[in-house]
Amino acid sequence: MEIKNSKKILKSVKKIPLKKSFPKKKNFIENKNPFSISDFRYGINVKVIKKTQEEMIFQIKGFDFSFSNALRRILLSEVSIFGIEKVLFFDNSSILNDEIIAHRLGMVPIFVSPHFIDYSIKNKTQKFLKIILNLKVIHPSYFFRNISIYSNSLKWKKYGIFKSLFKNIPIKPVFKDILIAKLNPGQKIICECESLIGIGSSHAKFSPVGTTFYKIFPKIKIISEILGKEAAFLVQKCPVKVFELEEISNSSQKKLFVSSPNFCTLCKECINFPENVAPKIRIGRNNQKITFIIETTGVLSPEILFHRAIFLLVGKCNHSLLSLYKNFQKEEL
Repeated sequence: MEIKNSKKILKSVKKIPLKKSFPKKKNFIENKNPFSISDFRYGINVKVIKKTQEEMIFQIKGFDFSFSNALRRILLSEVSIFGIEKVLFFDNSSILNDEIIAHRLGMVPIFVSPHFIDYSIKNKTQKFLKIILNLKVIHPSYFFRNISIYSNSLKWKKYGIFKSLFKNIPIKPVFKDILIAKLNPGQKIICECESLIGIGSSHAKFSPVGTTFYKIFPKIKIISEILGKEAAFLVQKCPVKVFELEEISNSSQKKLFVSSPNFCTLCKECINFPENVAPKIRIGRNNQKITFIIETTGVLSPEILFHRAIFLLVGKCNHSLLSLYKNFQKEEL
């Protein structure tokens, strides 16, 4: 029954051509290839350009815009991490209110091992999901200077199962130099912070990325040679310096060529000429090539985040297929 239903769904899927952008502009070019499942399955190519502990830049070929936007939204709001949810104050004699300090503590990113995050998601019990961090800072009254409290003052409290099974997992603030408060002589702050697992759609503190976005790879084509003053004028007119001049053999003039196409923002300054002037440059976008940028807050590495976003997207696709199967079964009955 499921095989028959899947065949019906595949037969009902039609090839939808891409819509043209800027239809009135004749000097704007864009790919017209329809979406193909076979090309999508076997034609994807990922090339990593830059990778650090907190940032990853890579290019994807054969990836549709809808999937890129879905991955971006999943990274922002649906990957689970730990964050400080509740703060219990025992003593606070600083000039800041409890609510302000609690808000500052809540925005401190907490590094937790990804294996423990997976274990906590599978075992959905409160005793496994709660991580406690203690903050205890006392400024003696015999000092004459103020002191600053940073995020490195948060200490992990090992209790229960954390003393045996998870005693070696690293749990700590990602950055040690995040300012929380300042204390005058004789003041103190003693509190206990409860960290729970959550997703970015409920609060920004549970978002594992600072920002993530993708750029469409531009396409620039010089129709006819542009020489001399006109070429120099276009070099100066481009705000992001996409074009450069190169010398021509056996000639004193220089011609225009595209040196950095990936810098293009499709501002259309190079094609913005009067109607009576024949266009010599065409610009567009390569729908099959996308540059993806992931900038994390440090709670997880960018490659782990991308891997988890892919799995969440696959789960959403499977859920959609199941709902389609159920609807087809109801129609047959």
